Amino acid sequence: MKYPELEMVFATSILHVHLMQWEDASALERAVNKCDAIWNSIPEDQRQCCRGLHLYNELLHTFYLLRICDYKEATNHVNILDAALEDDVQQTEQVQKLSAELNKVESRLLQPGLQQHKKSELSEKRKQIQQELHKFEHPKLGHNGQVSEPSSFGNPKSIWKEKLELGPPPLNGEWLPKSAVYVLVDLMAVICGRPKGLFKDCAKRMLSGMSRIEEELGKLGISGDVREVDLQHWAIWMAGVYLMLLVQLLENTAIIELTRTEFLEAQKALKKIVDWFGRFPTILQGCENTIQMLLGQYAHSLGCFNEAALHFIEATKLTESKSMQAMCQVYAAISYICIGDAESSSRALDLIGPVYRSLDSYVGFREKTGALFASGLLQMKQHNLQEARGESPNGRLAARMDLGRSILCRMSPAFGPS
Repeated sequence: MKYPELEMVFATSILHVHLMQWEDASALERAVNKCDAIWNSIPEDQRQCCRGLHLYNELLHTFYLLRICDYKEATNHVNILDAALEDDVQQTEQVQKLSAELNKVESRLLQPGLQQHKKSELSEKRKQIQQELHKFEHPKLGHNGQVSEPSSFGNPKSIWKEKLELGPPPLNGEWLPKSAVYVLVDLMAVICGRPKGLFKDCAKRMLSGMSRIEEELGKLGISGDVREVDLQHWAIWMAGVYLMLLVQLLENTAIIELTRTEFLEAQKALKKIVDWFGRFPTILQGCENTIQMLLGQYAHSLGCFNEAALHFIEATKLTESKSMQAMCQVYAAISYICIGDAESSSRALDLIGPVYRSLDSYVGFREKTGALFASGLLQMKQHNLQEARGESPNGRLAARMDLGRSILCRMSPAFGPS
């Protein structure tokens, strides 16, 4: 193909679909490698014209690496994203500064009675500023895939202020609104930092993301007690983007606070999620599973194991994701194990059994970690120590590659007296 940028758009779209389906690990890995090969084939000067495509590709790689629990490499990609966004901020500020200077010069040129030599000086200055602005404008793709003349000379603000375009025309669409991309990078940084216990850094990134979301929701008229039915039709999709990101940031806030055993703070984050869901039930319908999972984790942390198990079982019914269903069953089983009586242990076995038997069908480490660890705990409760020795170390080994403290925190009550 003569248009590697266009080929990259298709490759990233395919990778995106594979990440959402997550059915074939080998096909997913091939999609990742294909994106790498195409991106590396694009000359450096042409890559500079594809800021949005670069960010899209890096974010997809980060999603993939987090899903396979390669936090070290995911952190490297987050650093690349941070550097790209910092460069975007600097260039945006420079364009805004030049645009302001250009406006001043043009205003002075319109003043009546301007002397000819002064007019000539201002005209020359205007030309210089326009040439500087010209450097920031996206070129078009030529017929041979090479870049040609800029696409919007004289209007750089449309490029650098609001949009992160995938590339030069005709690829000058955007994947997500610019502010949403910034929030998404903050979210990725939080997910990378959480397993390492970098809670202060996570708090800063969550605050940054939430502040940006609040600003964008304000632009859409969402403030105070505004509800879903009050929204203008045009605002619904955009509101959905930011509300989903907000819920994910609050979810991470709750998980971190539970890990730190700051139950009151976790409760506040949970209440905010439930309140937002109550106001925007249709837009946030996909978050019902997350809410039930968090309620289960909160109840488990307080020692309300039966209530926790019920929340986890309810969460299982609210998702079609095989992976999420497995994790819900594992968490419910752990809560039942912590109750400690024979009936609860039997329920735990019924929940763990199907997950354990299909262990090899799961791509991620989380499901394998949870099933192995929970199975080992159940064996300990049943005083089958020989079997437990075989399961629990395997679970711990996988846990080192997983979400760090969160699973172990939920499992810790099970280590009490049997």
